[in-house]
Amino acid sequence: MLISAQLTETLESLAAAYGLGAVLSAAQLGGTRNSNFRIDTTSGMWLARKRYPAYASQDQIRFDHAVAEHLKERGVATVCPKPLPSGGTAWSDGAGTWEVHPFIVGHQLREGHREDTTALAEELARLHLAGETLTNRLSKLAPRGETDPAQMRAVGRELASASRECADALLQYTKWLDWAESVLPDDRFAELPSTIVHGDIQPANILIRDGRVAAFLDLDWCAWRPRIYDLGFAILFCCASREHPIDGGDIWSLTQAPRLDRASSRLFLDTYQAHTHPLTPGENGAMPAQIVLSWCHTRIMGALKVPGAERAAFLARPPHDRTELLSGMAP
Repeated sequence: MLISAQLTETLESLAAAYGLGAVLSAAQLGGTRNSNFRIDTTSGMWLARKRYPAYASQDQIRFDHAVAEHLKERGVATVCPKPLPSGGTAWSDGAGTWEVHPFIVGHQLREGHREDTTALAEELARLHLAGETLTNRLSKLAPRGETDPAQMRAVGRELASASRECADALLQYTKWLDWAESVLPDDRFAELPSTIVHGDIQPANILIRDGRVAAFLDLDWCAWRPRIYDLGFAILFCCASREHPIDGGDIWSLTQAPRLDRASSRLFLDTYQAHTHPLTPGENGAMPAQIVLSWCHTRIMGALKVPGAERAAFLARPPHDRTELLSGMAP
């Protein structure tokens, strides 16, 4: 994708602010909210991220960067932001907030791929163990994060008010939310074992190299939550097959109908538990409901990222039955 002269000038100013040397080339990368760029400079390759405004408060930036440092110090494959000469880790061009990270070479996690699934399970277990010792807290959205039923219902009502077609398409999601909340109400969710979670486990945020996780990317939704928050997303997005491989920068691609694979999800959960505390009976019982909530979030909130005229079609795609969604989940 061609980069405008104004954006090129911004990236050159950013490189100067961070002391990266002269910019030799720049390329825009994927992303559904943040704007991401690879910049090649005389000091090496870097990832420049312009944070989505809703994620760019000073409190959130400080928290996210502190989490990255905490995890990195404990051997977790995370990427810490490069500090400015002044000591800060975020830079403003007057129109937005930017951060810079070393560019990590690797390939996107391959959904349902045995080696990648094992690597993710091991590293996510390491992340959750390290996260247990972090004392910092920052509230992000509702207590249940992006899978909060009340929040999804509110967005659903907003979408339904736009057209009869959207309202009809949302009926199945409302039924799924009702079921999931009856199985996993707020008080039960809050009692589950918690730690720092990544918050957005999906293939585009996981780089693999030499059979290991080279880096977890995008900690914008890291928070103190029950660990099944991450596990639900991992099973849904990383232990399933789809018609086409996920393109993390395309919301239609990211929200394709998944076909959960029993063997892959069992391998993931067994490997995860071999490297951390075993799942409790409460966590095992809550997992199907959390997966359904994760799926509802993906479609309901994803609909906000497509043009209004396309939202009904976006929401009306299969699966149309909860048992169909969960049919390949490991027992």
